[in-house]
Order: sequence, then structure tokens, then C-alpha cells
Amino acid sequence: MKFSVIIPVFNAEDTLYRCVDAVISADYPKDDFEVIIVNNGSTDRTFRIATSYDVRVLGTRKNVKNIDAMNIGARNSRYDNLLFIDQRTIVKKDILKKLESLNTSPVISGELNIDKYRSGHDTFMYLIYSKLYNPHFPQSRFGKELWISKKNFRRVSKNKAVLYIEKELFAKLAGTGSMQDSSNEEFLRNIVYEQNHRILSHTDINVEFIGDLKVKTNREIVENGFKWGKKYLRKFNIFSFLYYAIHISVLVLIIAYMNYALMALVVLYILFLIYLADTKKDFWILFRSAPGEILRFYIGTLKYLTGKS
Repeated sequence: MKFSVIIPVFNAEDTLYRCVDAVISADYPKDDFEVIIVNNGSTDRTFRIATSYDVRVLGTRKNVKNIDAMNIGARNSRYDNLLFIDQRTIVKKDILKKLESLNTSPVISGELNIDKYRSGHDTFMYLIYSKLYNPHFPQSRFGKELWISKKNFRRVSKNKAVLYIEKELFAKLAGTGSMQDSSNEEFLRNIVYEQNHRILSHTDINVEFIGDLKVKTNREIVENGFKWGKKYLRKFNIFSFLYYAIHISVLVLIIAYMNYALMALVVLYILFLIYLADTKKDFWILFRSAPGEILRFYIGTLKYLTGKS
């Protein structure tokens, strides 16, 4: 098999060296894979770093949707097997051999090797995912293979670290106009629902997902809040109901029980942390970090509601 490894990047100077070094060190015949970096309108040193490697570098003058950057790489690829890698991902040397042995498409990583205790943000997100996607997160507790289908799509964590997909299937998605949404989950949803393909999440596709600098992480949380609001607050559903119900409940509580309002909120907050935490260590990390995480996400939802981007 021959692979086109495509890395769409935007302001990736913090992580690009480690990402590309891992890819070009892959234990696979060098003539059987190419590396394409798609510089998506970066404004930092990303382009300079990318061109320091003996790989193909494509680019856009302005920042476009990540899906569009992926499409640029796909259209310019030489081979029929496309491996998309997120700029914050460090792949293992055997990744191409593993994909060849699996001999199926599409495939995503089932094991991200995220350090749960690397930061308060990582702990918070790890515990959120473990509750949202129980029993499938982390997948290593569930099983090597997890086939993502229409039946379990909502109950499975779908990471964006790596995506292996045959060029023909990717072209079908591009040709049907189903790539208008830039989010990774919507792209995978189109594979499952529009093309009627199952997606294999496999723990043998074992990668390390590294974080950005703290300031970028904080900005990303706000952006995720905005995207969540755009997706769930546009119309009435269980999420929008809970969102507005919580606001109304808090307002009523403050008006009716001014003296007890703060105490009640603290109790509810502590109960929420107890629900999330697996250990005492988790609880105290959440106690310190969760308020900032929740506040930044909430600011993102308010930006959506007020029409600010």
C-alpha cells in the first residue's frame, strides 16, 4: 500500500516539529508514502518550519475551514490511501504498517495516550468524556476494536488525531457537498449516515495527542462554547431546554432565596464535582480548574447568543 500523509496546519509552531518528525520517521518504505503539509493561512512561523522539511508544502493565503484544507491536500495527493494527521498529534513509527494490516477504511485512533493529569484542563475533559461516552472511553478499557455505526454514533468519542480514509470515499464526500460543516464530528457523521460506512476505531492505531500552549487552549474552550451554542441553541432540544432552565432556576433562586442562593450554588457545584471525579485527587483538581473551564465555555455560548464571533 502507498499512503499520502496529509497534515493541515494553522499556527502550529508550538507542535509542528514533533508532529512532522514523528511522521517522517515512520517505519515504512520511504518510496511508499509522501508527506503533504497544508499551511492554512498561518500567521506565525508555521510556514517557515514546514518548508524546512523535505516534504510537499501547500498553502492558502487566508485561513479556511479545516475540511477545505483537508480537501486541498487530498486533491494534490499522489496515492489512493489518505492519512490525515492533526497538527498536535505524534504518531507511532508503526502506524502505516498497522493500517496496512487492518486493511479497512475509514479508521481513526482508538488510543490517544492523553495524560489525564498533565493539566487541570486535561483532567476536566478526560472525566467529562468518561461520563459522556461510558463505557467506550477510554477505549482501551472497552476493547481493541470499536465499530462506529448509526446505532452507537452518539455514544462514542470520535477524536480528530488521525483519520485514514480511501481517496475515493473522501472524493464522494467532497462531491456531495457534505463537507460544508468544518467540525470533525460532522465529517464522520457524513461517512456513517450519508455513505453508510462504519468507521473502525482501533487501539492499535496508538498515538499521542499533545496540547497547545495554555493561552491557545483557553481560546479553544471559548471557541468550543461558541460552536456548541451554534449547534444546540438554535432550536429547541434537550440541550437548549437545560441551558435556559438552569438560567431561570438560578435567577429564581437568587430572587426568592437571596440569603441561601450562594450556599445552594456551592452545594450543587460540589455535587457535580463528586459525580465527575473518580478519585479524591480528581476532585481537588476539578475543584481548582473546573470554574475556569466552565466560565470560558459559557462565555463562548454567550458570544453565540449575542452574535459576537
